Amino acid sequence: MLYNRLVINTDVLPAAAPGVGTLSANTRISMNATLAHEIVGHYEASIAGRSFPLYDLPPEVIKRNYALDEAQASIRAARFAPELDSTERYALLRDAIVRLRNADLRVRDVKGELFIDQR
Repeated sequence: MLYNRLVINTDVLPAAAPGVGTLSANTRISMNATLAHEIVGHYEASIAGRSFPLYDLPPEVIKRNYALDEAQASIRAARFAPELDSTERYALLRDAIVRLRNADLRVRDVKGELFIDQR
């Protein structure tokens, strides 16, 4: 029997000190949207064999693949996760755009590589 496991690191919802703002992706996204990003985004893409490889590659490929994998997860969550409100979906889409922009990528240039059209 094949067992699948989802590992979520402790930084998924970091605690911020009161009054201290941050723009990190993990603090802009609600708990429900974060779980959707991990489950609908990463886990379901992994099971479908559509995750981007992140190991044993040149650094520039890892940087690109990491941005693609994270953007893909956020877009998938925004599109397919149940019970998210429009604010959570918007935050996930903004997260995807920022992650791609940080890697000098644009959605229109890479959308054909992303697993975002079906669940």
